[in-house]
Amino acid sequence: GVIDFGRAIHYNNVIVNMSREGANLAARASGLPKQNIIVALVETAEPLAMKTEGMVYITEVTGRADGSAQVEAQFRATSGDSGLVSQTWTCPSWGAGGVCNVPNPRPIINLGVNLLPTDRVFAVEVMYDYQILLDYVMKVGPKLYSRTIL
Repeated sequence: GVIDFGRAIHYNNVIVNMSREGANLAARASGLPKQNIIVALVETAEPLAMKTEGMVYITEVTGRADGSAQVEAQFRATSGDSGLVSQTWTCPSWGAGGVCNVPNPRPIINLGVNLLPTDRVFAVEVMYDYQILLDYVMKVGPKLYSRTIL
């Protein structure tokens, strides 16, 4: 149990750092395709098995006059657990290459922060279906989650 608890803390720290780094890259590297950021995050996520047990989403939003957010685009990893869905906004239809077919009119969401009409931010979510080693205490591992908005 102690080993599983320690691993879960370590894995959670990894996904928190992944979401922070992904948000930093998405916000600063405007010319870099978002799929390249997701691939870089997934490829450098050791010891996590992100290609089978995890998922990464990048949601681009713009601010509105009422402080809410409007979804402009959403991207997800092309490999991984597609059962782990975004908690920022759920895309109704995915296109090729992990690009969301965002409907018109653009969806309005509440990010929990007030945005100005000139704001353009990225919400990067990293999720992981943690698999426990020993099932003495818990039969099913927790779903680890981190979101960074930048």
